[in-house]
Amino acid sequence: MEGLSLFAFVFVLGLRHGLDADHLAFIDGQTRYNWRMESPFSRWVGTLFSFGHGGVVALTAGVLGMVMSNFTFPPSFDTFASWVSILSLFLIGTLNTYNLIRTRSSKEEFQLSGLKGKFIPKLAKGTTNPFLIILIGALFALAAETVSQTAVWTLAAGNSSSYTPLLLGLVFMVGMMITDTIDSFVVHKMVKDSSKFGQAASRLMGWVIVVLAYSVSFYLAFTFFNPWAEIDFEIVGVILFLFLLSMFIFVRFKAKKANNSIQSV
Repeated sequence: MEGLSLFAFVFVLGLRHGLDADHLAFIDGQTRYNWRMESPFSRWVGTLFSFGHGGVVALTAGVLGMVMSNFTFPPSFDTFASWVSILSLFLIGTLNTYNLIRTRSSKEEFQLSGLKGKFIPKLAKGTTNPFLIILIGALFALAAETVSQTAVWTLAAGNSSSYTPLLLGLVFMVGMMITDTIDSFVVHKMVKDSSKFGQAASRLMGWVIVVLAYSVSFYLAFTFFNPWAEIDFEIVGVILFLFLLSMFIFVRFKAKKANNSIQSV
């Protein structure tokens, strides 16, 4: 049962990781670009991105599983990864707050902004090449906090089969692919059924990301100094995933209702 619990935990971690602000920002921008270019992959951007991202995580888990018995990360690495995550989320929250306020006053279309995407070459920021999207997802997985998180549940696998870390990595990838696929479906539906509803839904998602980025950033900073305040991240992951799922259902319902209204006129 302990093994099943670990797999369930890693699956939920994958669901939650798919809601990483940098993931959502990249998927948002690429889905919009691919839709404008009439790419057949526009609604599958999240799937492609998370496939590349999860593939590297699974490979990393498999390698760490083979060498962990003779190697451990120094405590300073975990501290470094934690603060990279804290500062990144705070900057993402600030950047998107600025963009939400700026685009409202200038009446421009709002798009989510991430940090990792800032380091991607301009060519890759607007591409319809599915292999390039997979590659970018793989590059996103090289971040310190991703490697640190992978190392934690690889260690949790303990003395299990040598294939267990790799299998956990694949389970993590599946969870992340579900979340990121739903995200690209939500964005695709919003831009496809554009107009005021699509813009309002984009801004709503933007404010949600701001709240989540700031909340998680402050939470991680607080629990870094006060470990007793840590809560069950499995529950948080499930709640965040259910929220994204409800957004998908809401967008589909509102878009269908708007289309029916247009057809009846």
